[in-house]
Formats: sequence, C-alpha cells, structure tokens
Amino acid sequence: MQSVRQGLLAAMRRAPLGLLVIALALLVVSCGSASSGTPVDAEMPPPPKPRNAAAIAQSIAGGKVSVLVYADRTRGHPIMARLAALDLWGPVLGGTGLEPERDLERAFVTAPRADAAGEAVIVLEHNVPPERLASGLDALLSRSQPPGSREEGLGVPAVRVTIKGHTRVVATVEPNFLVVLPASRAREARRFVGTGGFPDPTGDEAAIAVAVDPARTLKGPREAPRVPPTLRSIEATVTLAKDGGALVALDGPSESPEQAARDAEFLNDEVERTTSFRIAIVTVRVVDPIGFFAEGDRVKAKRRVTPGELDKLFGLLSAVLPR
Repeated sequence: MQSVRQGLLAAMRRAPLGLLVIALALLVVSCGSASSGTPVDAEMPPPPKPRNAAAIAQSIAGGKVSVLVYADRTRGHPIMARLAALDLWGPVLGGTGLEPERDLERAFVTAPRADAAGEAVIVLEHNVPPERLASGLDALLSRSQPPGSREEGLGVPAVRVTIKGHTRVVATVEPNFLVVLPASRAREARRFVGTGGFPDPTGDEAAIAVAVDPARTLKGPREAPRVPPTLRSIEATVTLAKDGGALVALDGPSESPEQAARDAEFLNDEVERTTSFRIAIVTVRVVDPIGFFAEGDRVKAKRRVTPGELDKLFGLLSAVLPR
C-alpha cells in the first residue's frame, strides 16, 4: 500500500524524478555494455513501460481529487453492483456491450474538484479483444446525440460523442487502454501512448482515493461532511471483505500534532452531523461514526463497514454526487 500511496502522491506533485533516474541508469548500463565489447546489434529486452498513466491524467485535468480502482479485485463482490447503480461509467460504457465487472482491470478518475465532473479525465485498463472493442465504440457513436464522429489528427484512434448532454473524446491510446477526456483536451490523448498503466497494489486494497486541499476540492452540498482547511491532503483505502463489507482507512497530514487533534474532533462532529438526524428527542444514525483520531501530526481513521452500512453510504453518495 505504501508504494501505491507514494506513486499517487508523487503524481500529484508532477515530479517525474523516478523516470529520470531510470533513464540515467539505462544510459549508464548501455555505455558500460558498449565499452565491454557487447555487439551493438545484440538483442536486448525492451525496457518496462512506465506506470505513469495517473501522472499524465492528473497533469491534463489539473487533478486534485483522484481515485484508482483495482477493478479485478471487485469481481464477484456486491460493491460492484453498488458502483454500477451510481452510473459513474454509464455515460461512456452503457449500451456498448462492455461490462465493467467482466472487462475492466483497473480504472482511474481524476478531476480538479469532486464537483468538476465535466473536467475529469478517466483511464480504463481493460481486457477486451480488439474486435469487441471496435463494436463497442461503434455502439457508442450510434448513441451520441447529436451524432458522434471519428476524430482525426490526434495520433491515436478516437471518437467524439455526446451522451446525456456531455461531450467527450474516447481514445484507444494502447490496445488495452481507453482514455476519456473533455473535448477541449482531446489533443492530449497521444501523451498516453506507451504507458504501462498504474502501480501494482502492495496489499489487499481494492481502491485508493487521494484529495489534495480537501477543504476546497471536496467541498460539496450541505449534506456532505466539511473538511478543515488545515488538513493538507487526505487518502482513503478500501479493502473488501468476503461477507460483502469493507475495511476503510483514512490518513492525512495536518499542520501540527495539536492541530491534528482539533481536526479529528472537527471531522467527528461533521460525520455525526451528516450521518444522523433527529426525530423529536431521538437521534437516528444512518451509520455508526467512523471515529477520527490524531497520531502525531496526522489525522487517521479505520473502520469495518458492514454490507448494510455500505448500502446506506452508497445511497447518500447517490444523493450528493453531481449528474
């Protein structure tokens, strides 16, 4: 989990230092091989493709809120049906014959803010054969209102479609990668050519979400919990349980240990406010509080969520997510 966390946070800072180090190392190795008499035309294995899809997507979108889902780990778990009910991918995959639970391996979404769906960039790693993918994109074109079109001059095969009033460009940047971009950023699609996708998970996590400046980027309607401005970022990891529930862990840096304690108290009050309501003199809770606490200058929380609570949480998400 630590390596995935570092990879996503490094992408937020747009500092491709790791790629420079790899490039320099390859240069040193190649020079050393030449000086030792290795034939120039000797076959060398191709270098691994960089796992840079998240960094590219974030740089295009100005992404401050990002979610990486290891979709292969959600197969057969009830959470996939709950995700489908939110219709997050319906505008792109609906009616194409492509099934997220069957066809997706990993999915990444990034946007400047949680309420900026129109500016989001989506990267889908899939296992769909070329013929079925082509049929799916043809179906997507036929659903577009006004009629869609094939985009030329982007350096990669792409279609422009308008679904539910939103115009997007869907590009096949690699045989197993689809990228969905706002039409205004279509020319950025070629930047994904040669990508190796995303970091492998190091633990059992099925999803990781990261928000930078969450007080601003996660600001939503009054029904959503507020985040204190002193919390610089926050990360959530979700690990699925066999009984249909999940383990949710949150972690974020504050300004100091004292401020972390105040931030944890603030978040606990916000969670209480947004997950409970009063009927006469009785308080009814939708879910039990998650319980934030301070650990040094960090704010953390960890909680086992039951299948019933997941149903309630997804119901709340459906009410507050932008459409």
